[in-house]
Amino acid sequence: MKMTSRIRVALFSTVLLGSMSSLASAQEFPSKSITIIANYGPGSGNDLIARELSQKLSEQMKTPVIVENKVGATGNIAMDYVAQAKPDGYTMVLSSTSSIIYQASNTIRTVIAKDFTPIAFVAGLPYVLSVPPSVPAKTLKDLAAIAKAKPGELNYNGPAGSMSAFIGSLFKSSAGVDMVMVPYKATSDAQIDVLAGRIQLWITTSASAFPLVKSGKVTVLAVTGQQRLSSIPDVPTAIESGFPDLSPDISFFLLGPPGIPAPIVTKLNQNINAVLKTTAMAERLANLATVVKIGSPEEVQQHLLAETVRWQAAVKNEVLSK
Repeated sequence: MKMTSRIRVALFSTVLLGSMSSLASAQEFPSKSITIIANYGPGSGNDLIARELSQKLSEQMKTPVIVENKVGATGNIAMDYVAQAKPDGYTMVLSSTSSIIYQASNTIRTVIAKDFTPIAFVAGLPYVLSVPPSVPAKTLKDLAAIAKAKPGELNYNGPAGSMSAFIGSLFKSSAGVDMVMVPYKATSDAQIDVLAGRIQLWITTSASAFPLVKSGKVTVLAVTGQQRLSSIPDVPTAIESGFPDLSPDISFFLLGPPGIPAPIVTKLNQNINAVLKTTAMAERLANLATVVKIGSPEEVQQHLLAETVRWQAAVKNEVLSK
């Protein structure tokens, strides 16, 4: 059936009106306060980063940006809430790689890689690989050599299913060594055993590691992620140390409900990136032992898809439980 000229004109007019409406909405945006949902409680990494961002974003966009905590179901109550919010750009959630890891091994209602509108990156939280004074290693290659000489005798912390366990497994496979994962329910428990020399490789977030690093009670061998930490600039990344597989960090990113008009997404992304490029924001994030992470909505989406594949494969191959 041929499309008549009248139908073509009507369809074109509909598309044109829709585009003009989206542009008008973007020009008016924001006309009220914006809410960032933190999917973990006060004092959590998500909460602290969201509050640092909200203050500067309020100044940048000249509108109130508030943070609201919605806690429960390992962050998924907040995710479900935002997925069902009105797609107008006024509600976002600050989520992270932790949610992707959880979703890889659990049945959930909303899937990060397909049920949200990606908006912007915010920060990266590297992991630190360190050893107690009883281990005479200064680099990851030193540690690999020691582990090869003592197969099955060196321990690292878990628990199974955590980023620490995953990075430990990556180090074992990359270095070709046999080490034993010791599961811990709390970071503080692992700290005690590191200080006592019962754990020879401590793998934890930079935020958790810094108190012992600054006091000289552990030796940092490397950090994960793509860049060095400004607080310990002499410490190389694991990639620089010859272990390219040890790249995972915890990325923090902003997502909105599906269907936010593209012009509004672009406006949010541009303003968030402008805030992240300031010295003040970089310093605030550095105080939280994180680094600035900047990208387009398309790059966020690519990251979500890639990380989903990474963690689904880790669960399938039982890498997280070894």
